[in-house]
Amino acid sequence: MPNPSFAQVTPHIFKLELPFFIPVGVWLIKQDSGWTVIDAGAPEFEDVVIKEILKLTGGEKPHTLILTHGHYDHGGAALRMLNAWQVRVAAGRAEEPFLTGASRYRLIPADHLLYPLIQISPPALFGRSVHLPLDEGMTLNGLEVYAAPGHSPGQVALLHRRDGALICGDAFTNLKNKLGDPLAPFTYDMDLAHQSQARLAELDFEHLLVSHGPIIPGEGLKRAKALVASRKKK
Repeated sequence: MPNPSFAQVTPHIFKLELPFFIPVGVWLIKQDSGWTVIDAGAPEFEDVVIKEILKLTGGEKPHTLILTHGHYDHGGAALRMLNAWQVRVAAGRAEEPFLTGASRYRLIPADHLLYPLIQISPPALFGRSVHLPLDEGMTLNGLEVYAAPGHSPGQVALLHRRDGALICGDAFTNLKNKLGDPLAPFTYDMDLAHQSQARLAELDFEHLLVSHGPIIPGEGLKRAKALVASRKKK
């Protein structure tokens, strides 16, 4: 199988889809000040992620890594980027202890019985720090920060208003081209995740950039609103 490569999805945003057991996206954002990486990919893909980032940037090292959350399929190359590139690492403030090792996901009371058995991977930044804790309302490198807890305590979604795109982490999935919920065994509070979806569906965007499954160009907001509305009818 050929190595994956970045594809341009909006004027300033590129996606690298890694062929993990559930394919997962790494995002690269082009700005006047340089490059920002959003999420660092799945374990065992560190070399691919690093290589493909440098290929796209022409060898320029990104200055910032934003983690939408710290689950193992999103933080795989985080330590490599931190050590090799001295990137600034940003993540939701409530996510910080789970990234550094101060706490563990498996200790969170969860809806799904499999949750504590699945959340056994080491923290993505074990022993290192988050440089930029993110709170709702902040803007970092042109990206507006919105809290989206439920799948993880400090998950954030990032609105690139200039491109009309919402990078939503795992707040939504689009598996088999069906917009839906984050995977239940990896989600500690699905009711809270639904509340986060409803809040995100009130934002102003066109393109919904999910980490798992194809992006939804053009009608991302419309489909997010439809998903939220479908629950109100039940």
